[in-house]
Amino acid sequence: MEKTPKYYIGKYKQIEAFDVCLDFQEDNYNLSTAITYLLRAGNKPNNPITQDIRKAIAHLERELKHQTDKQSRNFEYFDKHSASATSKLGTNGMAILHEQSEAKKN
Repeated sequence: MEKTPKYYIGKYKQIEAFDVCLDFQEDNYNLSTAITYLLRAGNKPNNPITQDIRKAIAHLERELKHQTDKQSRNFEYFDKHSASATSKLGTNGMAILHEQSEAKKN
């Protein structure tokens, strides 16, 4: 079995970055990878802290784009299926979803 490099193990509790990621973001590659880069930032030999921060940001930006695109695709689906977007009372379901989405942002 391979030994985990020291820069992936916490100083005080000896917790591996991999275990932190599994505990918090097991099913999300980009978030887990960003967390890993941030946890090791400045600890890997010959690797400046700024490089790890940039790598983490790149994964966060990629995940943000993925989540935004996914949300956009969901709205497009409801727009194309107007029968499911409008209730019997005439309320536009897309308008409600959009309002809820905007409320979460604020």
